[in-house]
Amino acid sequence: MYRVLLAVLLCFSASVWAQESASSLSLLLESNRDVEGEFRQVTYNEQGEQVQVSEGVFLLAAPNRFVWDTISPFPQRIISDGKVVTIWDVDLEHATQKPFSSTVGNSPAALLGDSADSVLTHYQVVQISDSKYRLVPKESDDLFSSLTLSFDKGVIDAMSIKDVLGQTTVIEFSNVGAHEGVSDQNFKINLPESVDLIVEQQ
Repeated sequence: MYRVLLAVLLCFSASVWAQESASSLSLLLESNRDVEGEFRQVTYNEQGEQVQVSEGVFLLAAPNRFVWDTISPFPQRIISDGKVVTIWDVDLEHATQKPFSSTVGNSPAALLGDSADSVLTHYQVVQISDSKYRLVPKESDDLFSSLTLSFDKGVIDAMSIKDVLGQTTVIEFSNVGAHEGVSDQNFKINLPESVDLIVEQQ
């Protein structure tokens, strides 16, 4: 009887802890929905060897709008106007457009664009420390196996993504600052006629 009671208490405690972790992370994400800054992204293979480095700038604005501009080594623009996400490989003159809703739940980028409460339902949240959280997708068909978010004094500081193939991508954010609203023009994109555009439906 004692063992059964202990097991029930442990399960209850774990459930409460998970709920508290998700709630605290939700507050942090919501406070980082209207920010801009710079990023440095490093990808490592399964052996821990560095295979790619990129740098750029980003802009987030609720609801569901963002600009993710990679400057080096190759220019790429990822822009969401809240309804459609456009991925434009500038040098390759190729672009893809897809509904924003299709990225929610299986894309780490959606965490920074969509409302926290709606996105976190797709993840199991574990609080590693006061400022670090690990998220594990509930769906087995996700492209990554875990995601770690770190904050510094309430501001997004880093994101680490481990995909299902064993690759790890670490994104470090710098010069992050809040804004009080930006023009809608920042989230509109006019592609040159020379760009090969593919439109994906949901």
